[in-house]
Amino acid sequence: MAKQPTKFSKLNLSKIIQLRKFKIKYDNIRNLELLDKNKNYKLESFNQYRLKIDSNIFKILTIWGRSRPTFNSDEAYLQNYSSLHYTKGKVAIIVNSGIYDAVRASINQYVIDLAHDGYFGLVYTVNGASPSGLKNHLKSIIGLKGAVMVGSVPVAWFEMSDDFDDSSSEFPCDLYYMDLNGNWTDPDGDGKFSTNTGTVQPEIWVSRVWTPTEGGNNTQQIIEFFNRNHQFRLGLSGCSRNGLSLIDDDWEHFGDCAMDSFLPSAGIETITDPAQTTGDRYKTEINSTRGWVTIGAHSSPNGHSFKKSGGSDWVSNTYLRDTRPPKGFFYNLYACSNTRFTTDNYMGGWYIFDNPGGEQCRGLAAVGSTKTGSMLYFENFYTPMASGKVVGEAYKDWWIALGPDHDLGERRWFYGMSLLGDPTINWWNGATPVLIGPSNEAVFNHFPRNTTFTWAAVPVSGATYTIEIDAFGARNSGQWAAQTGEHWLVQSGITGTSFNHIFVGAQRGRWRIKANVSGLNLPWSEWRYFRYTI
Repeated sequence: MAKQPTKFSKLNLSKIIQLRKFKIKYDNIRNLELLDKNKNYKLESFNQYRLKIDSNIFKILTIWGRSRPTFNSDEAYLQNYSSLHYTKGKVAIIVNSGIYDAVRASINQYVIDLAHDGYFGLVYTVNGASPSGLKNHLKSIIGLKGAVMVGSVPVAWFEMSDDFDDSSSEFPCDLYYMDLNGNWTDPDGDGKFSTNTGTVQPEIWVSRVWTPTEGGNNTQQIIEFFNRNHQFRLGLSGCSRNGLSLIDDDWEHFGDCAMDSFLPSAGIETITDPAQTTGDRYKTEINSTRGWVTIGAHSSPNGHSFKKSGGSDWVSNTYLRDTRPPKGFFYNLYACSNTRFTTDNYMGGWYIFDNPGGEQCRGLAAVGSTKTGSMLYFENFYTPMASGKVVGEAYKDWWIALGPDHDLGERRWFYGMSLLGDPTINWWNGATPVLIGPSNEAVFNHFPRNTTFTWAAVPVSGATYTIEIDAFGARNSGQWAAQTGEHWLVQSGITGTSFNHIFVGAQRGRWRIKANVSGLNLPWSEWRYFRYTI
Protein backbone atom coordinates (compact mmCIF):
# COMPACT_ATOMS: atom_id res chain seq x y z
CA MET A 1 0.00 0.00 0.00
CA ALA A 2 1.37 3.39 -0.91
CA LYS A 3 1.58 5.93 1.89
CA GLN A 4 -1.02 8.66 1.55
CA PRO A 5 -0.16 12.21 2.64
CA THR A 6 -3.81 13.19 2.98
CA LYS A 7 -7.08 11.35 2.94
CA PHE A 8 -8.95 13.81 0.75
CA SER A 9 -8.02 15.98 -2.20
CA LYS A 10 -9.29 19.52 -2.52
CA LEU A 11 -9.98 20.40 -6.15
CA ASN A 12 -10.58 23.82 -7.69
CA LEU A 13 -13.94 23.47 -9.42
CA SER A 14 -14.23 27.17 -10.22
CA LYS A 15 -12.06 26.85 -13.32
CA ILE A 16 -13.76 23.72 -14.69
CA ILE A 17 -16.17 24.09 -17.59
CA GLN A 18 -19.35 22.17 -16.83
CA LEU A 19 -20.77 20.66 -19.99
CA ARG A 20 -23.66 19.60 -17.79
CA LYS A 21 -24.37 20.60 -14.20
CA PHE A 22 -22.37 18.30 -11.94
CA LYS A 23 -24.55 15.84 -10.02
CA ILE A 24 -21.57 14.50 -8.05
CA LYS A 25 -19.95 16.48 -5.24
CA TYR A 26 -16.31 16.75 -6.29
CA ASP A 27 -15.14 19.28 -3.68
CA ASN A 28 -13.51 16.70 -1.44
CA ILE A 29 -12.66 13.37 -3.00
CA ARG A 30 -11.01 10.41 -1.30
CA ASN A 31 -7.65 9.84 -2.97
CA LEU A 32 -7.16 6.74 -5.01
CA GLU A 33 -4.46 4.47 -3.62
CA LEU A 34 -2.03 2.09 -5.24
CA LEU A 35 -3.18 -1.16 -3.66
CA ASP A 36 -1.82 -4.54 -4.57
CA LYS A 37 -2.02 -8.02 -3.13
CA ASN A 38 1.74 -7.75 -2.76
CA LYS A 39 1.96 -5.01 -0.13
CA ASN A 40 5.48 -4.11 -1.24
CA TYR A 41 4.51 -3.70 -4.88
CA LYS A 42 6.23 -0.88 -6.75
CA LEU A 43 5.23 0.48 -10.12
CA GLU A 44 7.73 -0.07 -12.88
CA SER A 45 10.05 2.91 -13.10
CA PHE A 46 11.13 4.83 -16.17
CA ASN A 47 14.60 3.28 -15.98
CA GLN A 48 13.13 -0.23 -15.78
CA TYR A 49 11.00 0.54 -18.82
CA ARG A 50 14.02 1.97 -20.64
CA LEU A 51 16.01 -1.22 -20.08
CA LYS A 52 13.47 -3.07 -22.26
CA ILE A 53 14.32 -0.89 -25.24
CA ASP A 54 17.39 -1.17 -27.43
CA SER A 55 19.56 1.73 -26.27
CA ASN A 56 20.74 2.25 -29.84
CA ILE A 57 17.28 3.40 -30.92
CA PHE A 58 16.11 5.18 -27.78
CA LYS A 59 16.68 8.71 -29.02
CA ILE A 60 16.00 8.16 -32.71
CA LEU A 61 12.83 7.68 -34.67
CA THR A 62 12.33 6.55 -38.23
CA ILE A 63 8.86 6.97 -39.72
CA TRP A 64 7.65 5.41 -42.95
CA GLY A 65 4.40 6.28 -44.65
CA ARG A 66 2.57 3.13 -45.79
CA SER A 67 0.16 2.85 -48.69
CA ARG A 68 -3.54 2.72 -48.05
CA PRO A 69 -5.40 -0.45 -49.01
CA THR A 70 -6.91 -0.58 -52.49
CA PHE A 71 -10.66 0.04 -52.35
CA ASN A 72 -12.95 -1.98 -54.59
CA SER A 73 -14.07 -0.44 -57.87
CA ASP A 74 -17.45 0.64 -56.47
CA GLU A 75 -15.71 2.61 -53.71
CA ALA A 76 -12.66 3.80 -55.64
CA TYR A 77 -13.69 7.38 -54.89
CA LEU A 78 -12.69 6.69 -51.25
CA GLN A 79 -9.09 5.93 -52.23
CA ASN A 80 -7.84 9.49 -51.90
CA TYR A 81 -8.65 12.23 -49.45
CA SER A 82 -11.50 14.64 -50.13
CA SER A 83 -13.45 16.77 -47.68
CA LEU A 84 -16.66 15.62 -49.39
CA HIS A 85 -16.28 11.99 -48.34
CA TYR A 86 -14.06 12.37 -45.29
CA THR A 87 -16.13 14.76 -43.22
CA LYS A 88 -14.62 13.63 -39.91
CA GLY A 89 -11.01 14.39 -40.83
CA LYS A 90 -7.79 12.38 -40.73
CA VAL A 91 -6.64 9.64 -38.37
CA ALA A 92 -2.97 8.67 -38.09
CA ILE A 93 -2.49 4.95 -37.48
CA ILE A 94 1.00 4.54 -36.05
CA VAL A 95 2.25 0.93 -36.07
CA ASN A 96 5.40 -0.54 -34.58
CA SER A 97 7.49 -1.39 -37.65
CA GLY A 98 8.49 -4.80 -36.28
CA ILE A 99 4.90 -6.10 -36.33
CA TYR A 100 3.53 -4.29 -39.38
CA ASP A 101 3.84 -7.17 -41.85
CA ALA A 102 2.04 -9.52 -39.45
CA VAL A 103 -0.87 -7.16 -38.74
CA ARG A 104 -1.05 -5.39 -42.12
CA ALA A 105 -4.26 -7.07 -43.25
CA SER A 106 -6.01 -6.06 -40.02
CA ILE A 107 -4.75 -2.48 -40.31
CA ASN A 108 -5.99 -2.31 -43.91
CA GLN A 109 -9.44 -3.50 -42.86
CA TYR A 110 -9.45 -0.86 -40.12
CA VAL A 111 -8.61 1.85 -42.67
CA ILE A 112 -11.59 0.72 -44.76
CA ASP A 113 -13.84 0.65 -41.68
CA LEU A 114 -12.76 4.20 -40.84
CA ALA A 115 -13.47 5.31 -44.41
CA HIS A 116 -17.04 4.03 -44.16
CA ASP A 117 -17.41 6.17 -41.04
CA GLY A 118 -15.98 9.30 -42.66
CA TYR A 119 -12.39 9.17 -41.34
CA PHE A 120 -9.38 9.21 -43.68
CA GLY A 121 -6.82 6.79 -42.26
CA LEU A 122 -3.11 7.41 -42.82
CA VAL A 123 -0.81 4.50 -41.93
CA TYR A 124 2.74 4.97 -40.68
CA THR A 125 5.27 2.60 -39.17
CA VAL A 126 7.81 3.72 -36.60
CA ASN A 127 11.15 2.35 -35.52
CA GLY A 128 12.74 3.97 -32.49
CA ALA A 129 11.65 5.48 -29.21
CA SER A 130 11.77 9.25 -29.54
CA PRO A 131 8.51 10.86 -28.34
CA SER A 132 9.51 14.27 -29.69
CA GLY A 133 10.11 12.86 -33.15
CA LEU A 134 6.70 11.23 -33.23
CA LYS A 135 4.99 14.34 -31.90
CA ASN A 136 6.61 16.49 -34.58
CA HIS A 137 5.31 14.08 -37.19
CA LEU A 138 1.76 14.30 -35.82
CA LYS A 139 2.00 18.09 -35.83
CA SER A 140 2.86 17.99 -39.55
CA ILE A 141 -0.40 16.26 -40.57
CA ILE A 142 -2.92 18.90 -41.66
CA GLY A 143 -6.47 18.19 -40.52
CA LEU A 144 -5.46 15.50 -38.02
CA LYS A 145 -8.24 14.51 -35.59
CA GLY A 146 -6.48 11.77 -33.69
CA ALA A 147 -3.93 8.98 -33.62
CA VAL A 148 -4.24 5.26 -32.95
CA MET A 149 -0.92 3.78 -31.81
CA VAL A 150 -0.63 0.05 -32.50
CA GLY A 151 1.92 -2.01 -30.63
CA SER A 152 4.96 -0.65 -28.83
CA VAL A 153 5.00 2.93 -30.09
CA PRO A 154 7.16 5.61 -28.35
CA VAL A 155 6.06 6.45 -24.81
CA ALA A 156 6.36 9.92 -23.29
CA TRP A 157 7.01 9.90 -19.52
CA PHE A 158 6.22 12.68 -17.07
CA GLU A 159 7.62 13.16 -13.58
CA MET A 160 6.45 15.26 -10.64
CA SER A 161 7.94 15.45 -7.15
CA ASP A 162 4.75 16.50 -5.37
CA ASP A 163 2.44 13.67 -6.36
CA PHE A 164 0.00 11.73 -4.16
CA ASP A 165 2.76 9.25 -3.41
CA ASP A 166 6.31 8.48 -4.53
CA SER A 167 5.28 5.30 -6.33
CA SER A 168 3.52 7.20 -9.14
CA SER A 169 5.83 10.21 -9.44
CA GLU A 170 6.91 9.10 -12.95
CA PHE A 171 4.50 7.61 -15.44
CA PRO A 172 3.53 7.31 -19.13
CA CYS A 173 1.70 10.48 -20.21
CA ASP A 174 -0.17 10.43 -23.53
CA LEU A 175 -1.43 13.97 -22.99
CA TYR A 176 1.99 14.90 -24.37
CA TYR A 177 0.90 13.71 -27.82
CA MET A 178 -2.59 15.16 -27.59
CA ASP A 179 -1.31 18.66 -26.80
CA LEU A 180 0.26 19.52 -30.16
CA ASN A 181 1.03 23.18 -29.46
CA GLY A 182 2.07 23.11 -25.81
CA ASN A 183 5.66 23.46 -24.65
CA TRP A 184 6.82 20.33 -22.79
CA THR A 185 10.34 20.36 -21.41
CA ASP A 186 12.83 18.09 -19.65
CA PRO A 187 15.08 20.54 -17.75
CA ASP A 188 17.31 17.91 -16.14
CA GLY A 189 17.70 15.88 -19.32
CA ASP A 190 16.74 12.57 -17.70
CA GLY A 191 14.33 11.56 -20.48
CA LYS A 192 11.16 12.51 -18.56
CA PHE A 193 9.15 15.66 -19.09
CA SER A 194 8.48 17.65 -15.93
CA THR A 195 7.11 21.00 -17.11
CA ASN A 196 4.61 22.14 -19.69
CA THR A 197 3.62 25.68 -20.50
CA GLY A 198 1.37 27.47 -22.93
CA THR A 199 -2.17 26.35 -23.64
CA VAL A 200 -2.21 22.67 -22.69
CA GLN A 201 -5.68 21.80 -23.97
CA PRO A 202 -5.42 18.97 -26.50
CA GLU A 203 -5.88 19.38 -30.24
CA ILE A 204 -6.27 15.66 -30.99
CA TRP A 205 -7.19 12.43 -29.24
CA VAL A 206 -4.72 9.56 -28.88
CA SER A 207 -5.35 5.90 -28.11
CA ARG A 208 -3.20 2.82 -27.58
CA VAL A 209 -3.66 -0.66 -29.00
CA TRP A 210 -0.92 -2.00 -26.70
CA THR A 211 -1.29 -5.65 -25.75
CA PRO A 212 -0.71 -6.77 -22.16
CA THR A 213 1.79 -9.38 -23.34
CA GLU A 214 4.95 -9.31 -25.50
CA GLY A 215 5.67 -5.70 -24.60
CA GLY A 216 2.61 -4.42 -26.44
CA ASN A 217 3.41 -6.34 -29.63
CA ASN A 218 1.39 -9.56 -29.43
CA THR A 219 0.32 -9.77 -33.07
CA GLN A 220 -2.25 -12.51 -32.46
CA GLN A 221 -4.05 -10.32 -29.91
CA ILE A 222 -3.87 -7.26 -32.16
CA ILE A 223 -5.32 -9.18 -35.11
CA GLU A 224 -8.09 -10.59 -32.94
CA PHE A 225 -8.90 -7.12 -31.60
CA PHE A 226 -9.30 -5.56 -35.03
CA ASN A 227 -11.28 -8.55 -36.33
CA ARG A 228 -13.66 -8.24 -33.38
CA ASN A 229 -13.85 -4.50 -33.94
CA HIS A 230 -14.81 -5.07 -37.57
CA GLN A 231 -17.56 -7.52 -36.62
CA PHE A 232 -18.92 -5.05 -34.06
CA ARG A 233 -19.13 -2.32 -36.70
CA LEU A 234 -21.14 -4.63 -38.94
CA GLY A 235 -23.67 -5.26 -36.17
CA LEU A 236 -22.57 -8.90 -35.88
CA SER A 237 -21.31 -8.84 -32.28
CA GLY A 238 -24.40 -7.48 -30.53
CA CYS A 239 -24.58 -4.25 -28.60
CA SER A 240 -26.01 -2.79 -25.43
CA ARG A 241 -27.35 0.59 -24.39
CA ASN A 242 -27.21 -0.42 -20.73
CA GLY A 243 -24.59 0.61 -18.18
CA LEU A 244 -23.01 -0.57 -14.95
CA SER A 245 -21.51 1.57 -12.21
CA LEU A 246 -19.80 -0.57 -9.55
CA ILE A 247 -18.09 1.79 -7.12
CA ASP A 248 -16.33 0.68 -3.95
CA ASP A 249 -16.86 2.13 -0.48
CA ASP A 250 -14.73 5.28 -0.58
CA TRP A 251 -16.74 6.83 -3.42
CA GLU A 252 -20.22 5.40 -2.97
CA HIS A 253 -21.67 8.91 -3.42
CA PHE A 254 -20.58 8.75 -7.09
CA GLY A 255 -23.75 6.76 -7.81
CA ASP A 256 -24.05 6.07 -11.53
CA CYS A 257 -20.98 8.25 -12.26
CA ALA A 258 -23.17 10.50 -14.44
CA MET A 259 -23.67 7.82 -17.09
CA ASP A 260 -27.28 8.99 -17.19
CA SER A 261 -25.87 11.91 -19.18
CA PHE A 262 -26.22 9.70 -22.24
CA LEU A 263 -27.69 6.33 -21.22
CA PRO A 264 -31.29 5.81 -20.05
CA SER A 265 -31.34 5.82 -16.25
CA ALA A 266 -33.51 2.72 -16.19
CA GLY A 267 -30.78 0.80 -18.01
CA ILE A 268 -27.97 1.66 -15.57
CA GLU A 269 -27.30 -0.72 -12.70
CA THR A 270 -25.70 1.17 -9.85
CA ILE A 271 -23.93 -0.84 -7.16
CA THR A 272 -22.43 1.27 -4.38
CA ASP A 273 -23.70 -0.35 -1.18
CA PRO A 274 -20.51 -1.33 0.72
CA ALA A 275 -22.05 -4.70 1.51
CA GLN A 276 -22.47 -5.38 -2.22
CA THR A 277 -19.22 -4.06 -3.71
CA THR A 278 -17.25 -7.26 -3.22
CA GLY A 279 -14.95 -9.29 -5.38
CA ASP A 280 -17.64 -11.90 -5.99
CA ARG A 281 -20.17 -9.28 -7.08
CA TYR A 282 -17.59 -7.76 -9.41
CA LYS A 283 -16.96 -11.14 -11.04
CA THR A 284 -20.68 -11.63 -11.59
CA GLU A 285 -21.33 -8.19 -13.03
CA ILE A 286 -18.23 -7.96 -15.22
CA ASN A 287 -19.46 -11.02 -17.10
CA SER A 288 -22.80 -9.45 -18.05
CA THR A 289 -23.22 -7.70 -21.39
CA ARG A 290 -23.33 -3.92 -21.10
CA GLY A 291 -22.53 -1.00 -23.34
CA TRP A 292 -20.60 1.00 -20.74
CA VAL A 293 -19.05 -0.11 -17.45
CA THR A 294 -17.47 2.03 -14.72
CA ILE A 295 -15.38 0.26 -12.09
CA GLY A 296 -14.25 2.26 -9.04
CA ALA A 297 -11.72 0.59 -6.73
CA HIS A 298 -8.27 1.01 -5.24
CA SER A 299 -6.09 -0.89 -7.68
CA SER A 300 -2.76 -1.50 -9.36
CA PRO A 301 -1.85 -2.80 -12.82
CA ASN A 302 -2.21 -6.26 -11.28
CA GLY A 303 -5.82 -6.06 -10.08
CA HIS A 304 -8.64 -4.43 -8.10
CA SER A 305 -9.12 -4.30 -4.32
CA PHE A 306 -12.67 -4.19 -2.94
CA LYS A 307 -13.18 -3.36 0.73
CA LYS A 308 -15.25 -5.67 2.89
CA SER A 309 -15.86 -6.15 6.56
CA GLY A 310 -12.60 -7.09 8.22
CA GLY A 311 -10.44 -6.77 5.12
CA SER A 312 -10.68 -6.70 1.34
CA ASP A 313 -11.24 -8.86 -1.72
CA TRP A 314 -8.46 -8.92 -4.27
CA VAL A 315 -9.37 -9.66 -7.92
CA SER A 316 -6.27 -10.32 -9.95
CA ASN A 317 -5.71 -9.43 -13.58
CA THR A 318 -5.43 -13.18 -14.14
CA TYR A 319 -9.18 -13.50 -13.57
CA LEU A 320 -9.88 -11.56 -16.77
CA ARG A 321 -6.97 -13.17 -18.56
CA ASP A 322 -7.43 -16.83 -17.63
CA THR A 323 -10.85 -17.41 -16.06
CA ARG A 324 -13.64 -15.26 -17.56
CA PRO A 325 -13.05 -12.35 -19.93
CA PRO A 326 -15.25 -9.29 -19.44
CA LYS A 327 -18.45 -8.89 -21.45
CA GLY A 328 -18.83 -5.12 -21.53
CA PHE A 329 -17.95 -3.19 -24.68
CA PHE A 330 -16.57 0.08 -23.18
CA TYR A 331 -14.96 0.82 -19.81
CA ASN A 332 -14.15 3.71 -17.51
CA LEU A 333 -11.60 2.37 -15.04
CA TYR A 334 -11.57 4.58 -11.96
CA ALA A 335 -8.78 2.34 -10.75
CA CYS A 336 -5.30 3.46 -9.80
CA SER A 337 -2.64 2.62 -12.44
CA ASN A 338 -4.84 -0.06 -14.02
CA THR A 339 -4.04 1.12 -17.56
CA ARG A 340 -0.28 1.43 -17.05
CA PHE A 341 0.31 -0.19 -20.41
CA THR A 342 4.10 -0.45 -20.04
CA THR A 343 3.58 -3.05 -17.29
CA ASP A 344 3.43 -6.70 -18.33
CA ASN A 345 -0.08 -8.14 -18.01
CA TYR A 346 -1.53 -4.77 -17.04
CA MET A 347 -5.16 -5.35 -16.10
CA GLY A 348 -6.59 -2.53 -18.21
CA GLY A 349 -5.33 -4.37 -21.26
CA TRP A 350 -7.27 -7.49 -20.35
CA TYR A 351 -10.50 -5.50 -20.53
CA ILE A 352 -10.07 -5.19 -24.31
CA PHE A 353 -7.67 -7.95 -25.41
CA ASP A 354 -8.47 -11.62 -25.59
CA ASN A 355 -6.51 -14.61 -24.34
CA PRO A 356 -7.00 -17.46 -26.86
CA GLY A 357 -9.32 -20.25 -25.80
CA GLY A 358 -12.52 -20.24 -23.77
CA GLU A 359 -14.94 -17.33 -23.81
CA GLN A 360 -14.33 -14.22 -25.89
CA CYS A 361 -13.62 -10.76 -24.54
CA ARG A 362 -15.93 -8.07 -25.93
CA GLY A 363 -14.07 -4.94 -24.87
CA LEU A 364 -13.29 -2.35 -27.53
CA ALA A 365 -12.13 0.72 -25.60
CA ALA A 366 -11.19 1.66 -22.04
CA VAL A 367 -10.18 4.88 -20.36
CA GLY A 368 -8.11 4.84 -17.18
CA SER A 369 -4.84 5.98 -15.65
CA THR A 370 -1.19 4.94 -15.72
CA LYS A 371 -0.67 6.38 -12.21
CA THR A 372 -2.39 7.07 -8.92
CA GLY A 373 -5.47 9.07 -9.86
CA SER A 374 -8.07 8.71 -12.58
CA MET A 375 -11.01 10.51 -14.20
CA LEU A 376 -13.29 12.86 -12.29
CA TYR A 377 -15.96 15.25 -13.64
CA PHE A 378 -17.62 12.31 -15.40
CA GLU A 379 -20.39 14.57 -16.69
CA ASN A 380 -17.86 16.22 -19.01
CA PHE A 381 -16.99 12.83 -20.52
CA TYR A 382 -20.44 11.37 -20.98
CA THR A 383 -22.39 14.47 -22.00
CA PRO A 384 -20.68 14.79 -25.42
CA MET A 385 -21.70 11.20 -26.12
CA ALA A 386 -25.35 12.19 -25.81
CA SER A 387 -24.92 14.27 -28.96
CA GLY A 388 -23.37 11.35 -30.83
CA LYS A 389 -19.67 11.87 -30.18
CA VAL A 390 -17.41 8.84 -30.27
CA VAL A 391 -15.14 7.90 -27.38
CA GLY A 392 -12.08 9.78 -28.61
CA GLU A 393 -13.94 13.04 -29.21
CA ALA A 394 -15.67 12.82 -25.82
CA TYR A 395 -12.32 12.13 -24.17
CA LYS A 396 -10.77 15.18 -25.84
CA ASP A 397 -13.77 17.32 -24.78
CA TRP A 398 -13.26 16.13 -21.20
CA TRP A 399 -9.66 17.32 -21.27
CA ILE A 400 -10.59 20.67 -22.85
CA ALA A 401 -13.15 21.31 -20.11
CA LEU A 402 -10.32 21.29 -17.55
CA GLY A 403 -9.23 24.66 -18.90
CA PRO A 404 -6.13 26.05 -20.62
CA ASP A 405 -3.76 25.26 -17.74
CA HIS A 406 -3.49 22.60 -15.06
CA ASP A 407 -2.84 23.13 -11.38
CA LEU A 408 -1.16 20.64 -9.06
CA GLY A 409 -4.38 18.88 -8.14
CA GLU A 410 -5.23 18.30 -11.80
CA ARG A 411 -1.76 17.01 -12.61
CA ARG A 412 -1.96 14.63 -9.66
CA TRP A 413 -5.32 13.24 -10.69
CA PHE A 414 -5.26 13.33 -14.47
CA TYR A 415 -1.80 13.33 -16.05
CA GLY A 416 -1.73 9.55 -16.22
CA MET A 417 -5.02 9.41 -18.13
CA SER A 418 -4.83 7.13 -21.15
CA LEU A 419 -7.25 5.76 -23.73
CA LEU A 420 -6.99 2.16 -24.90
CA GLY A 421 -8.55 0.57 -27.98
CA ASP A 422 -10.61 2.16 -30.73
CA PRO A 423 -11.49 5.83 -30.12
CA THR A 424 -13.65 6.17 -33.26
CA ILE A 425 -16.66 4.19 -32.04
CA ASN A 426 -19.24 4.04 -29.24
CA TRP A 427 -21.97 1.64 -28.12
CA TRP A 428 -24.18 2.54 -31.07
CA ASN A 429 -21.75 1.20 -33.67
CA GLY A 430 -22.90 -2.24 -32.59
CA ALA A 431 -26.47 -1.25 -33.44
CA THR A 432 -25.73 -1.26 -37.17
CA PRO A 433 -28.55 -3.06 -39.02
CA VAL A 434 -27.68 -6.45 -40.51
CA LEU A 435 -28.93 -6.66 -44.09
CA ILE A 436 -30.98 -9.68 -45.16
CA GLY A 437 -32.20 -9.26 -48.73
CA PRO A 438 -31.58 -8.86 -51.57
CA SER A 439 -28.36 -10.80 -51.21
CA ASN A 440 -25.18 -9.11 -52.31
CA GLU A 441 -24.75 -8.97 -56.12
CA ALA A 442 -28.24 -10.34 -56.71
CA VAL A 443 -29.38 -10.17 -60.37
CA PHE A 444 -33.05 -9.51 -61.23
CA ASN A 445 -34.81 -9.82 -64.58
CA HIS A 446 -38.42 -8.99 -63.72
CA PHE A 447 -40.46 -5.93 -64.61
CA PRO A 448 -41.85 -3.82 -63.04
CA ARG A 449 -38.71 -3.63 -60.91
CA ASN A 450 -40.54 -3.91 -57.62
CA THR A 451 -37.86 -4.65 -54.98
CA THR A 452 -38.29 -5.56 -51.34
CA PHE A 453 -35.40 -4.70 -49.03
CA THR A 454 -35.27 -6.42 -45.64
CA TRP A 455 -32.98 -6.23 -42.62
CA ALA A 456 -32.79 -7.45 -39.03
CA ALA A 457 -34.01 -5.20 -36.21
CA VAL A 458 -31.30 -3.71 -34.01
CA PRO A 459 -31.47 -4.78 -30.33
CA VAL A 460 -32.50 -1.32 -29.08
CA SER A 461 -36.12 -0.51 -28.25
CA GLY A 462 -37.84 2.28 -30.16
CA ALA A 463 -35.48 2.24 -33.13
CA THR A 464 -36.62 3.51 -36.51
CA TYR A 465 -34.74 3.11 -39.77
CA THR A 466 -33.50 5.05 -42.77
CA ILE A 467 -32.81 3.40 -46.13
CA GLU A 468 -30.63 4.80 -48.90
CA ILE A 469 -30.95 3.35 -52.40
CA ASP A 470 -28.39 4.39 -54.98
CA ALA A 471 -28.45 3.86 -58.75
CA PHE A 472 -25.27 3.82 -60.81
CA GLY A 473 -25.33 6.54 -63.44
CA ALA A 474 -28.79 7.82 -62.52
CA ARG A 475 -27.54 11.23 -61.39
CA ASN A 476 -24.22 11.45 -63.19
CA SER A 477 -22.98 9.19 -65.95
CA GLY A 478 -20.54 6.55 -64.75
CA GLN A 479 -20.89 7.44 -61.10
CA TRP A 480 -22.87 6.58 -58.01
CA ALA A 481 -25.01 9.43 -56.71
CA ALA A 482 -23.29 9.24 -53.30
CA GLN A 483 -19.95 9.54 -55.07
CA THR A 484 -20.75 13.15 -55.94
CA GLY A 485 -22.39 14.01 -52.62
CA GLU A 486 -25.93 13.50 -53.94
CA HIS A 487 -28.63 10.93 -53.20
CA TRP A 488 -30.93 8.91 -55.40
CA LEU A 489 -33.44 7.96 -52.71
CA VAL A 490 -33.38 8.32 -48.93
CA GLN A 491 -36.40 7.34 -46.83
CA SER A 492 -36.45 7.87 -43.07
CA GLY A 493 -38.85 7.06 -40.26
CA ILE A 494 -39.37 3.41 -41.20
CA THR A 495 -40.77 1.58 -38.17
CA GLY A 496 -40.54 -1.95 -39.58
CA THR A 497 -37.70 -3.92 -41.09
CA SER A 498 -38.65 -3.91 -44.77
CA PHE A 499 -39.14 -1.39 -47.57
CA ASN A 500 -40.69 -1.76 -51.05
CA HIS A 501 -39.37 0.26 -53.94
CA ILE A 502 -39.67 0.27 -57.74
CA PHE A 503 -36.11 0.61 -58.97
CA VAL A 504 -35.25 3.18 -61.62
CA GLY A 505 -33.88 1.12 -64.51
CA ALA A 506 -31.94 -1.78 -65.99
CA GLN A 507 -28.71 -0.97 -64.22
CA ARG A 508 -26.64 -1.55 -61.13
CA GLY A 509 -27.94 -0.48 -57.72
CA ARG A 510 -26.99 -0.63 -54.08
CA TRP A 511 -28.64 -0.07 -50.70
CA ARG A 512 -27.81 0.45 -47.04
CA ILE A 513 -29.65 1.01 -43.74
CA LYS A 514 -29.10 2.95 -40.53
CA ALA A 515 -31.07 3.10 -37.30
CA ASN A 516 -32.28 6.11 -35.35
CA VAL A 517 -32.62 5.88 -31.55
CA SER A 518 -33.97 8.79 -29.50
CA GLY A 519 -33.08 11.25 -32.24
CA LEU A 520 -29.54 9.92 -32.63
CA ASN A 521 -28.66 8.76 -36.14
CA LEU A 522 -26.57 5.61 -35.83
CA PRO A 523 -23.95 4.46 -38.37
CA TRP A 524 -24.81 3.19 -41.82
CA SER A 525 -24.56 -0.50 -42.65
CA GLU A 526 -22.25 -1.57 -45.43
CA TRP A 527 -23.47 -1.15 -49.01
CA ARG A 528 -25.07 -4.19 -50.62
CA TYR A 529 -25.24 -4.40 -54.41
CA PHE A 530 -27.76 -5.71 -56.96
CA ARG A 531 -28.50 -5.39 -60.69
CA TYR A 532 -31.53 -5.33 -62.98
CA THR A 533 -31.17 -6.63 -66.54
CA ILE A 534 -34.49 -5.31 -67.88
